[in-house]
Amino acid sequence: MSIFGKSAEAFERAVAPFERQIYFTCLRMMGNRQDAEDCAQEAMLKAYRSFESFRREAGFGTWLYTIAARCCMDALRARKTDASLDALREAGWEKEDESPSPYLLMEATERRLALERGISRLPDEQRLALVLCDLQGLSYEEAASAMNCPPGTLRSRLHRARQSLKKILSGERELLDEADRLSDERGKQDDL
Repeated sequence: MSIFGKSAEAFERAVAPFERQIYFTCLRMMGNRQDAEDCAQEAMLKAYRSFESFRREAGFGTWLYTIAARCCMDALRARKTDASLDALREAGWEKEDESPSPYLLMEATERRLALERGISRLPDEQRLALVLCDLQGLSYEEAASAMNCPPGTLRSRLHRARQSLKKILSGERELLDEADRLSDERGKQDDL
């Protein structure tokens, strides 16, 4: 018998703190709401079926991320096309910005979209490493466990992902580099 007991309620209590993060991990990997929902649902179903055999060799969240990562990678391999994060915008997802300036809101949206496009162009393994470590905040050890690879391999993939993303985004320099923008351009627009 596992530490969580045999009830569906125990599974729901254990999974509840992670459901949102698992969904957003799937969304960032798959690039659209429907595929993300499918992968997250499949991951939760697999986790439920294996719940009794969970042995605490890794943290429960790491175990869930492992299952979700495998579901996403399997789905990406099955469809053999690049996932597009532009679907986030079409699905109505917008990052809230506390700035009242329309110019700064537009600029922040353009930066976010450029970053999403850049992330979507990364190879699957690099994208997953970047999403787990930089966007979801997992430690190297947790992300390596979720990706079923040694920590050194994870670090290498993450380094290559960051370097590739930097190269991809080099054409968006005016959006991403504060020092390159005119200071009075921001100031004048803030006064509007």
